[in-house]
Amino acid sequence: MSKKKRDESPSPSLPDSPGREESFSGLIAKVKSVLTSISSFLKTGFRNLNLREDLLKAFGHLSPRRVVVSLFTALFGLYVVSGVYLVNPGEQAVERLFGKVVRSGIGEGLHYRMPWPFQKVDKVNTAEIRRESIGIDHKEHAGLHTAPEKIQVLTGDENIVDVEMIIQYRISDPVQYLFNVDYRPFQLINEAVRFAATRIAGSLKVDDILTVAKEDIQKRVRIEAQELLDKYQSGLTIVTVNLNKLYPPDELAESFQDVGSAREDKSREISQAEGYRNGLIPPAQGEAEKNLREAEGYSIDVTNRAQGEAQRFGQMLKEYRTASIGASGDVTRQRLYIETMEKVMPNVKKYIVSGTGGKVNLRLFGTE
Repeated sequence: MSKKKRDESPSPSLPDSPGREESFSGLIAKVKSVLTSISSFLKTGFRNLNLREDLLKAFGHLSPRRVVVSLFTALFGLYVVSGVYLVNPGEQAVERLFGKVVRSGIGEGLHYRMPWPFQKVDKVNTAEIRRESIGIDHKEHAGLHTAPEKIQVLTGDENIVDVEMIIQYRISDPVQYLFNVDYRPFQLINEAVRFAATRIAGSLKVDDILTVAKEDIQKRVRIEAQELLDKYQSGLTIVTVNLNKLYPPDELAESFQDVGSAREDKSREISQAEGYRNGLIPPAQGEAEKNLREAEGYSIDVTNRAQGEAQRFGQMLKEYRTASIGASGDVTRQRLYIETMEKVMPNVKKYIVSGTGGKVNLRLFGTE
């Protein structure tokens, strides 16, 4: 037999040699032999097995009661351990006993509650900042809900303005969020903000809404929408309201652009005029201050000189009166005359003419 198998074994000849067919036939014969052995075992092998006897031999030394007790103990231990739960960072947990809230505000970490069906735990992410956009299609909406339509508000002067905005909010009270409101949070935020925006726009003029009132509108919308959410005890807190775009309807866009351009031109002209004024006023104020100081100095100087002249005249008058009483007043008058001439004559051109009576050529003295 062995010799026959060796003869039928694959030959190291080339693939096209006749021995390849003999090798393939031998392989098929081996596979058939293995399958026949497996089939025979399946038919007769299990008849020789006795599972009950094998189990008794393996566990016969154990007490059945002890086995049952150990099994129930293990199951009870697993049941007790199932009450352990984990609260992730940024989450808060709420424990309920038969549906009634018995504990809330549970922070991150490992905690324990009574296993099911006695107690149940609800976890809410209170740190996540969620975003709801109105009139803008964002990735957050994909698979969740369609992008909300833009808001059309009626202004106080009966104009229509389209509003697009983005609202950021978070869950601040897990108990209120879980049990007080049936709406999904983005729906509640959407409706509250729409109500607040419509109400506020009705108290403003269209020019203010499109220009200077953006920050005021954002602040007022956040406050009024939050008051409405608190009234419903929704457990939601609005973090920010961002007016992404305020614009008139398409039919009136060109007219509003013209008005806006005119307003910008006006502001520019006013700024230029104020700059021109600021360039003139400070120098003029400085010049006026300088002239005022010079006038004050001149006033003080004239006053002091006048006072000095008055004192000097008073002294001369006193001397004159004294001289008039004791002697003739001509002496004093003569002295005053001489002193005055001494002051005046140095500044006067003097021409000395001979007294011979001859003619004098005045051109020599610079006269015509």
